[in-house]
Amino acid sequence: MSQRQGRIAVFFTGGTIGMSPAEGVDGVAPGNNFSKLLHELASPPDGVVLDPVLWSDKPSPHMTPEDMFRLAKDVERAVADKDCLGAVVLHGTDVLAETAYMCDLAVDTHKPVVLTGSMRYYSESGYDGLRNLINAIRTVLLPLPPGTGAALLMTDRIFRAREAVKVNSLNVDAFESREAGIIGYVAGEEVILAGCPLTVEPNRKFLAERLETRVPLITSYTGMGPEAVDQAREAGAKGLVIEGFGAGNVPPEVVPALERCMADDIPVVLATRCIEGGVWPIYGYPGGGADLKAKGVVMSRRMGGPKARIRLMLALAVAGDADEARRLFVEW
Repeated sequence: MSQRQGRIAVFFTGGTIGMSPAEGVDGVAPGNNFSKLLHELASPPDGVVLDPVLWSDKPSPHMTPEDMFRLAKDVERAVADKDCLGAVVLHGTDVLAETAYMCDLAVDTHKPVVLTGSMRYYSESGYDGLRNLINAIRTVLLPLPPGTGAALLMTDRIFRAREAVKVNSLNVDAFESREAGIIGYVAGEEVILAGCPLTVEPNRKFLAERLETRVPLITSYTGMGPEAVDQAREAGAKGLVIEGFGAGNVPPEVVPALERCMADDIPVVLATRCIEGGVWPIYGYPGGGADLKAKGVVMSRRMGGPKARIRLMLALAVAGDADEARRLFVEW
C-alpha cells in the first residue's frame, strides 16, 4: 500500500456501528460510542491523521433525503482541504446504499469517499464495526480506479455506491453488487483492488445547491389501481418513481394515473422490484415497459427504486423544467 501522508476525515452519523443495549428499552439504541470506537482503533499508518466529525448519532431509518444531501455537502467541504486525503463515513446499514449514492452524485471530488457500518452492535459478540472502519481507512489510502465515485465497504469487500444493495436484513454478509462485481477486497491486513474495468456510465456530479424532496416512490402490487399515484400527484409531487414487476411492468389500471402525472409535467421514472436485471422495454401490452416508454416514462435501467428516487431529486433540483430533468436523469 502506498504510504500517503495527510488527513482523513471520519464522519460518524450513527447506526448499529455505534449502538449498544439501552437501559429501560428492549433492544439496542444509539449509545454515544463514537469516541470509544476511535479509542479502540489501532494507530493509523505513519503520516496519516484522523479528523473525527461527530455529525449525528441517528439510526439510519431516521435519515431523510435532506440529511443525506447535507452530509454529502459537509463531506465535500472536508475533502476540499488540500491536506485531506479523503473521507470515511460511518452510517447505519438500512439506508447505507442510498446515502452512499447521494455522496456518489453530489460530492464533487476525485478523492476517495468510503462509507461503511456494521451489522452487529457495539460490544456484541463478533462485532464487525471496528474491522470495517480500519479497512475503510485503508481503502481511502488506495489509488482507487478513476470513475469509482463513492464506495461502500462491508464484509471485506468494496462496492461502488451506485451498484451496492443490501440483500440480507440480519446476516453480516448483507451487501451485494447489482451484477457489476466488486472493485476490491480485504486479504489479511491488506486491501487489494480486484482489477475490474469500470466501463459503466461516467461518474458525473449533480452540482446542486438544494434537493427536490417531493418525489414519492411507489411499489406496484397485484390488482393495484390508480389511487396511490393520483394521491401523490394531487399532494404536489414534482417527480415520481414507480417500481414495477419484472423488467418494468405495472398493472394496466395504473397507466392512466401515470399519464395524468406526465400531462402535469411530472417526470415519471420506472424501476423494478427485482434486485438484478433492471428495467428493459420488452413488453408492449398496456402497462408493459415498452408501452410505458412510448408514453414518455423514463427507464431507470439497472438502478433500483430508492437510488432512482435520489437521482431524480437531484435532477429536478438542477433542471429548469421537467424535460431537462428527464434528460439529466438519463444522461448524467
